[in-house]
Amino acid sequence: MNIRETSGKRRNNLENNLNSTQTQILELLSRNAQLSAKKMAETIGISSRNVEANIKKLKKCGILIRHGSPKSGYWEIK
Repeated sequence: MNIRETSGKRRNNLENNLNSTQTQILELLSRNAQLSAKKMAETIGISSRNVEANIKKLKKCGILIRHGSPKSGYWEIK
């Protein structure tokens, strides 16, 4: 087993443990990497605070990375 297979299995395990909000956030960001938390919250129908808390968890797990400034940056899904 190589490193890429190991990281792929790790990612699958992490993705299986995501809640529905986190899954929706990743789906939205896969379509538009520049969405704001506010826009995601409006689309999903939850508070922006809830979106920000879930983004924080996704970042901590290493699934989501922010590049650039809050205004003109973008999200990367690992």
